[in-house]
Amino acid sequence: MSEKEISFNDISPIEGVYSDFIYLKEHALVTIIKVKGVNFDLLSLYEQNSIFDEYGAFLAQNIHYRPQTVSMTVPIKMGPYLHKWKLQHVKSSQDNEVNENLRQLRASYLYEYQQKETDLRMAVKAHFIVLKEKLKKPTLEYLQEAERRLTEKREEIIRAVHQVLNAYDSQQEVLSANEALSVLHQFLDYKTSIFNQY
Repeated sequence: MSEKEISFNDISPIEGVYSDFIYLKEHALVTIIKVKGVNFDLLSLYEQNSIFDEYGAFLAQNIHYRPQTVSMTVPIKMGPYLHKWKLQHVKSSQDNEVNENLRQLRASYLYEYQQKETDLRMAVKAHFIVLKEKLKKPTLEYLQEAERRLTEKREEIIRAVHQVLNAYDSQQEVLSANEALSVLHQFLDYKTSIFNQY
């Protein structure tokens, strides 16, 4: 008897996407909020302690929503920046008035930036809040109800985070389902995720 091969889909908790939310096999919707970090090195000890206290209060006030906070290293996406350099390189190679030294210089910049994008050490720390809403039953009616509750929950969490971090110029961004899938890909397989531009 041969053993059945197991694919990633067999062990993945993700069933699919519904209305820009991730739909899990356990019959739940998930949304992810990206929170811009605060540079603690620039803050006084008093300010650092203040943030910790306010963040503790935020967690205590919203514990009934069971927010999951995740900080992880994500690759730097340089796609738009590289695109500009590629255009510059193409224009240089087609323009007869650009001398060869300038063409080579621009080509070397493009090459250098392409190398940096795929360098595993080129990464930043990203912070996320993950919210989940279980469905009572896997029907369209309960799916729509879970979507409404999760949207309300997400808006309340965003307001609460904004109150905590407003003084520190932090921003919150709701990830689309495609962006959330990209974050999950980075979480599960960082090395190959740097080559996927979502």
